Amino acid sequence: MRVLIVPELYRSNEASANATLNDAVTWVREWLRQDSTIHVYWLLPHRATAAYEREDVLADRDRVTLIEAEPFMGGTDVEYLFTESGFTEAQLLALKQRIYDDLGYVDVVIDQLRHGEWPLQKWLLYLSGRRAGEPKPFDYIVNVHDLLLPFKYPGDGYRDDYHRKMEVTRAVLADGCWFKAGLDAAELPVFGSTFLPESVIESALDASIMTDSPIDFSRFEERYSEEPRWLHIAGSNWEKKHQELIMEIACDLHRNYEMRTVITSMGDIPEEYTRHSWVEAHPSASWEEYERVLEKGDIAISATEYDTLARTWFEQAASGQVLIIRDEPWVRDCVPADSPLVAPVDQLLERARWVVEHWDDAVAANRRMMAHVREVRNPERTGRKTLDDMTWRVAEKVETYAAIHSDADRRAAVGQAISELDAAELTLAELVEFGEEFTADSEPLLSHDWCTLTDLVFLLRAQGYRDVGNPGTPVFRRAVDEETLTSGGV
Repeated sequence: MRVLIVPELYRSNEASANATLNDAVTWVREWLRQDSTIHVYWLLPHRATAAYEREDVLADRDRVTLIEAEPFMGGTDVEYLFTESGFTEAQLLALKQRIYDDLGYVDVVIDQLRHGEWPLQKWLLYLSGRRAGEPKPFDYIVNVHDLLLPFKYPGDGYRDDYHRKMEVTRAVLADGCWFKAGLDAAELPVFGSTFLPESVIESALDASIMTDSPIDFSRFEERYSEEPRWLHIAGSNWEKKHQELIMEIACDLHRNYEMRTVITSMGDIPEEYTRHSWVEAHPSASWEEYERVLEKGDIAISATEYDTLARTWFEQAASGQVLIIRDEPWVRDCVPADSPLVAPVDQLLERARWVVEHWDDAVAANRRMMAHVREVRNPERTGRKTLDDMTWRVAEKVETYAAIHSDADRRAAVGQAISELDAAELTLAELVEFGEEFTADSEPLLSHDWCTLTDLVFLLRAQGYRDVGNPGTPVFRRAVDEETLTSGGV
């Protein structure tokens, strides 16, 4: 099975700051571990542009191919408006050169963008050689990571109901839908039913899965101080997060308990926050700086109005920082309902004081919360769930194409070539070349309109061959027994 992932980098100059990419890397790590024959293609900006290395996206491994190209409006002063939509000529041509020119192909596309998938779908259909009336040789899955619901991004003048409705429509009409958060899955039908048939929405939701934004918590050590000394404010200063409220709480904790505050941000930190003598600020913080402060902090506070299974706050909690969370619907996706660390926004200050004054109880509550979060956001479980979803889709297409090819006399030459070649292992290039012995004009198989790359792939699969997941031109190996046929990839 070959999978193309198109991540959205909403922080285009710092790949590691994007929860979208972090989620996808976690999936890929698990897929590689759980399936020895899967191959993953990434479509990402250039490494120098987005500040990442090959190993950051596991592209230092044989079964992962990194395809780098300039994204839509990349490098302009308004690129933040377009990280969620569109494809460039450079991206489409790079996909052709790095996949299809090597006789590679794609079984599943995982797209994290909000809009603009039509050019990519059209391009992949063209490159695959699909004929009118035949099924798509790949499934296009929309990864909904922050659905543009009416209550989200209310201050963005460049978004309106058209964009919100189109994002919902795109999600329900895709071949599949992966929701990052239960909140989005629950709210989509509420909003979507105002302009789409309920039957369409129900059908899409029935086939959807939850990815739960997995986190590898083994990177963090949950070690607590004997008493709280530092409040750690981490992450962006987006309006929805209400950092001004957290700073008010920080002032109170310093005034009443002599606590200090440390702030880490990958961007700038407002001057009104840093002018206090008891505030230690780390603007434009690197990952290494952030990690050091994780060990230093004792308390963290989330005052955000909405989110989709946030990462940073739970990394803080996993590092021994007691996490106080504003009670909003998104929290219920991963935090125990009866946790004393969850409070209404107007009680966050009171809860912070309680944490300081009842430190042992607060630490116990944080440990219990993290035990629950580790279970809900378990990478292995998410990896298995997403891998299973892709596997059945491909298996279904194998059956569908087997039926199509059984009625296609002109493609009998391909089947004959496979049988005569009788190889335990072969590349698609070898099959194309050998197949000319079975064509009327003695030309390679793919030089004929009646034979496409898709035909070769699915005819090999129908005869018991499995793609081994190698880089470059795909190698297919014949399964030697029924166990091999059912335990590996496709």
